[in-house]
Amino acid sequence: MPLLFTRRLFPVHRQPPVFGVWQIVEEERFFRRRLALTPAEEAELGRYRDLRRLEWLAVRYLLHLLTGNGERWPLEKDAFAKPFFLTNNGLHCSLSHSKGLVGALLADVPGGCDLQVLTEKMPQLAPRFLHEEEVAFMRTFAADVQLDLQHVFWTAKESLYKAYGLKALDFRQHLRIEPFEWAGGSGEAIGWVCRQTPFQPYSLYFEKPAVRPGIPAFVWTVCLPSNAMA
Repeated sequence: MPLLFTRRLFPVHRQPPVFGVWQIVEEERFFRRRLALTPAEEAELGRYRDLRRLEWLAVRYLLHLLTGNGERWPLEKDAFAKPFFLTNNGLHCSLSHSKGLVGALLADVPGGCDLQVLTEKMPQLAPRFLHEEEVAFMRTFAADVQLDLQHVFWTAKESLYKAYGLKALDFRQHLRIEPFEWAGGSGEAIGWVCRQTPFQPYSLYFEKPAVRPGIPAFVWTVCLPSNAMA
């Protein structure tokens, strides 16, 4: 089974969240045999085809593994398309997928996660989501590091977007990442959702893990509300 890793994060948090990544090499029947879906989930799955369908199944199987439960907790989506457990209101989740990799976060507070396989298109996309101050910060690094940092900013802002959960956000103006240290392929930062006052701070952890042959290079980020740290 290609479970790449699971990770407990933010040890100062009263109940550290767990994040995991799975690389899909299975056929659909592998997941179908292991997932009992509700009629609503079956209907949602029916809207997807090919790889996106496999990602939908794989990320739910991964989340089920993270719960450690024998019986799977079904998922539904709220009015803003944010997934939540139908039968367990004490835990929260966030899901992500990118080109055959899926990631899932399980936490006791609303958080967000995102992963992104590295793409050469990111420099063309970056002006759409980077604030001028973030561009200036990124340019203090060597040119060969900046592609990684663009992916860090992208996954960080995607995770903030998911944690906030209400959409209607401008990635350049409403989602801001403070300067951070980037060494050894990982780092931490404070991110802000600047949609309504008072602005909302989030603690971020991000990483570009070392990968084995056959696994594409990728970056992932997890965020939790800073006021949840205790």
